[in-house]
Amino acid sequence: VGGVGQTTVAVSSGMQTGSLTQGWSYDAPVASSVSRSNGPATGGSVLTVSGAGLGTAGYSSAARVGGTACESSSWVSDSSLVCAVGSGVGGVGQTTVAVSSGMQTGSLTQGWSYDAPVASSVSRSNGPATGGSVVTVSGAGLGTAGYSSAARVGGTACESSSWVSDSSLVCAVGS
Repeated sequence: VGGVGQTTVAVSSGMQTGSLTQGWSYDAPVASSVSRSNGPATGGSVLTVSGAGLGTAGYSSAARVGGTACESSSWVSDSSLVCAVGSGVGGVGQTTVAVSSGMQTGSLTQGWSYDAPVASSVSRSNGPATGGSVVTVSGAGLGTAGYSSAARVGGTACESSSWVSDSSLVCAVGS
């Protein structure tokens, strides 16, 4: 599997060698489908990326989901590899799945999405109009510590919000 662009072709006859620069290039790998299209923001999903030109067993093919390398990727065949997806955030159909073989990359746009967050309850249901209340929002799919979580109350962003876990965040309600 070759590098980016074209490579040199060299021929020899006896003790003499001639070459043609930029005379050959390998096809870029192609990602055409994934075995599943979404998973939890905490990661841990395993997906199979199908396509073409993913190389050979002795050559390292890799995949990225939304710009982040898979926690692990395993070559299966020239048309398939398996990726363990890490944590992340993203709306439905907004994340690109990219495969690389050698120095070339192919991608499948809108190939993956993380599950949308769900708010199921709040620790208190009212507070003073002047603000200053602190509310714990419970739910699911609120992401991981490496991503900024946010909440809104009545259409207004919290003055501050801090991630606690995939199922909880704290919001300082403004006025």
